[in-house]
Amino acid sequence: MRPLRLLFETREAAREVAFMLRCEYDGCTLITLPPVYDTVALRVAIELTGADFCFDGDHYPLVLPPLKDELTQGSHPPVSDLISRKAELWCNEVPF
Repeated sequence: MRPLRLLFETREAAREVAFMLRCEYDGCTLITLPPVYDTVALRVAIELTGADFCFDGDHYPLVLPPLKDELTQGSHPPVSDLISRKAELWCNEVPF
């Protein structure tokens, strides 16, 4: 198995997730998880920072699906608008 590399939208989010999971942090927006890692801890750390992320080499953000408790009729449309707006911003950035 290979180490998992994740890119975050901000340096602060990457630094906080790396600190919480005790994994490698490149000083910018990339963290490297060991080949075996705790997926629940990763999800919690990402949710605590509230940041979007993608796998190293991808150019589109991954968004964790909301939990059933978080979905309500009133909050669902604004969340989807926010997600699509962030995706548009990421698509407009040049990856290199």
